[in-house]
Amino acid sequence: MTTNSELTTPKGRTIGRGINWKLFMQDNLTGSWMQTITVLFLALVTGFFAYGRYEALPIATLVVLGAWVLGIVAVVIGELFHKHTSLSRWLKENLLNSFSNSLLTLFIALVLVSAINGIWQWGYVNANFNPAETTPEFRSDNGATWGVLWGARKLLMTGWLEPVHSWRVWLSLGFILTMWALTYVTSRPALKEKLRTVRKVLNGFWLLSPVVLYIFFAGVPAGEYNIRGIIIGVCVLVAIYALLWSQKVIPFNWSSIVTTAFAWPLLYTIWWFIGNSGQFSPIDPDKWGGLMLTLIIASSVIVLAFPLGMVLALARRSEVFGIPAWLIWPVAVATTLWGFTTTPELLATSRNLVEQIMSFWPLLILAIAYMIHQVFNGNIVAGAGTTFIELIRSVPLITLLFMGIVMAPFFSGEGVSIPKPWLVIVGYTLFSSAYMAEAIRGGLQAIPKGQYEASDALGFNGSQKMRFIILPQALRIVIPAIVGQFIGAFKSSSLVSIVGLFDFLGINRSIVSNPDWLGLRLELYVFMAVIYFTGSSVMSAYSRKLEAQLGLGDR
Repeated sequence: MTTNSELTTPKGRTIGRGINWKLFMQDNLTGSWMQTITVLFLALVTGFFAYGRYEALPIATLVVLGAWVLGIVAVVIGELFHKHTSLSRWLKENLLNSFSNSLLTLFIALVLVSAINGIWQWGYVNANFNPAETTPEFRSDNGATWGVLWGARKLLMTGWLEPVHSWRVWLSLGFILTMWALTYVTSRPALKEKLRTVRKVLNGFWLLSPVVLYIFFAGVPAGEYNIRGIIIGVCVLVAIYALLWSQKVIPFNWSSIVTTAFAWPLLYTIWWFIGNSGQFSPIDPDKWGGLMLTLIIASSVIVLAFPLGMVLALARRSEVFGIPAWLIWPVAVATTLWGFTTTPELLATSRNLVEQIMSFWPLLILAIAYMIHQVFNGNIVAGAGTTFIELIRSVPLITLLFMGIVMAPFFSGEGVSIPKPWLVIVGYTLFSSAYMAEAIRGGLQAIPKGQYEASDALGFNGSQKMRFIILPQALRIVIPAIVGQFIGAFKSSSLVSIVGLFDFLGINRSIVSNPDWLGLRLELYVFMAVIYFTGSSVMSAYSRKLEAQLGLGDR
């Protein structure tokens, strides 16, 4: 005697063979009193909500109900005849696999349709797109006033930058878009080998792009031709070349060393010529604003924090020979005794208990010596890297931004004023580099020990080991984390509005203070959300593409 319910058609075919209807009802409705109440409650809520939506949006509600019923019919037929289509199987596995999920699917679909309709009505049907009709008498109670975006386009894009310099902003945008287009074309598999020389030239331009963009945005001051600076620059470049060659990171080549030696004079001559031509006169960075300032800060932080974070990660994991204890403690004790010579004077001028305690600051020298000896085994490189990372990560970003702006005058000297954007970029870079270092350190720790041993067996020195073996694998592993840091830097750059910069978000206050645009915050926030979402999505999409190209996650 079978426990399965079966239905037989006139032709003798069995429908629902293998389906235990009693167990089916227990799983979906009658399994417990709580399950029954939940399903009935969902049914009532969904029914009342569908009725309300039908009165407001009859056609859209009927379409959703019809699609929902058709989906259920397709799933039921597929189950009864044991023959699913790809669509019915997907519906069964994801949306309509139980009574409660089916009701939730209908409820969420109706909510989405209602939300989309509300956005459509507010953002298009009842909206006003005329930039000349943004004052309160032209505004609709249930519609957007998009004219504010066009009317305030100058403030949104470049802030308080003088209109005479707008062509430089467009020139920089054209430069970046051209570079991206050429890079995309030359990286195609069919053209990659044919255009190898062009790709090398493009890579050189990408390396110089920060300097080019600095010329566009900040300008170049006129000045005399500095021969001494040229000699110093050539010596520095040749020294770097010699260091890399001595570590066997790059091969020695006369043409490359001659190119390195002549690169600085050539670039400096171009810089001097641009400055004296007057075509790119200096611009006060404090006048930057809008989306331009946001992109400048985010791009600068991304470009600077990545190499700095890599250095910090390598420093924290360094295993260099530490300073021995017989040298640490005598120096620490001598320095502490010398420091105590200032204690009587500080005690005499102390005004409260806190200042009296701070007058014994030389004791910190002994604490630092203990940490270097006991925690880091005398490894000052690892100690400095670890201390920096932990110290920076222990304070919020806004604290670093305020400290950079408030404390900069104490270090810049009398009469020297550093523009706020540079101070913000420095503070934000230090903050982001600490988190970047931890992400990269995670990748370094994920490399098996055998890779290090194989590098040593091949005779690689430390620089070669990191350059050719360890870092390529470690960075490949942490691509998602690195891109996450980039996206965070792009979005968190809006915090600079708190310290008085008129970035893309901070310029809102100036826009809505205009009588013609008073109160139009929602339209501006929606537009900014779209921009931030687009930028983050582009970086995320590129990350997924890069992961697919490198085979990340494949084993």
